[in-house]
Amino acid sequence: MNDNLLKNADASGVCYLSASRQSAVEAAASRARFCVLTAGITTPSSIEDVLAELGSAFKFPIWYGANLDALCDCLADPDWQPAKGHVLLINGIANLRAADPDGFATLIEVLQTAAEIRRNSHTPFWIFIDAPARGVPALPEA
Repeated sequence: MNDNLLKNADASGVCYLSASRQSAVEAAASRARFCVLTAGITTPSSIEDVLAELGSAFKFPIWYGANLDALCDCLADPDWQPAKGHVLLINGIANLRAADPDGFATLIEVLQTAAEIRRNSHTPFWIFIDAPARGVPALPEA
């Protein structure tokens, strides 16, 4: 994996990342001294369950209300987990798509919005999901 790709804030955002590439991305993020956090959605879930899991896994502040607005607010907040860059891995997201397709689509939109806000601050902010989704590109092989 080309470490420079992860350091490019302009290229960052929400991407599909296959399980076979996760360890290489995690290693590159660690070398770059990025904040790396992983969330796992292990069973078919509702959007409410996923929001609670993300809040716990990503160590959101106590005021996080486990709703979509709060998710966007937390992810977009530069004071949440201060770092040179962020890599957030969300595994098992296909479980949400299977159980709650509308919730899945809305979650993707919120993640993309938060990533765009952070990208505008010129800080690399990557959110990787482990299943392809409409409108979500795969991480380039560079």
